[in-house]
Amino acid sequence: MDEIREQNSAEEILDIYDPQHRRTGRSILRGEPVEGDERLLVAHVCVINGKNEMLCQRRQPAKKHYGGCWDLSAGGFVLTGEDATQAARRELEEELGLALEPKALRFLFTEPFSYVLDDYFLARAEVDPATLALETEEVADARWISAEEVEAMIKDGRFVDYPLEGIRRVFRTAKEESAL
Repeated sequence: MDEIREQNSAEEILDIYDPQHRRTGRSILRGEPVEGDERLLVAHVCVINGKNEMLCQRRQPAKKHYGGCWDLSAGGFVLTGEDATQAARRELEEELGLALEPKALRFLFTEPFSYVLDDYFLARAEVDPATLALETEEVADARWISAEEVEAMIKDGRFVDYPLEGIRRVFRTAKEESAL
């Protein structure tokens, strides 16, 4: 199984985007470098419950990037032939075993970061983290975390170093929507 996963991961084909979020018509294998102002697209899902807490996952310690750190609900590269919503749903199901309908995801914003464009999605769900089917090669744990705790964890290095204003925006939007 691990050999198949490694082979599939190595063969992931990613579309190249320009800084304005448009496909360029060029694709690369995951891991190949992008050139100049080329960008790759990443989809992030922030699942929020009725207490305005985010379902977060802790990355496996052996992960090359941010090993052992807490992270958003799910996320990953958008593959060739997918749009960001499809990638967000795929990653959420692969990483946490949580299947949501496309209408359950709401696009929030795009945040440029390094050579990627990070698309953020908001979803509402009430789920017991103990019932999730975690992808054990990538995810070590999952739990609900408050906005204040996520921010503190980013500041002290226990959480992936997302820009704080983007994380605040996710929680603020979720809180505003729940008040409607």
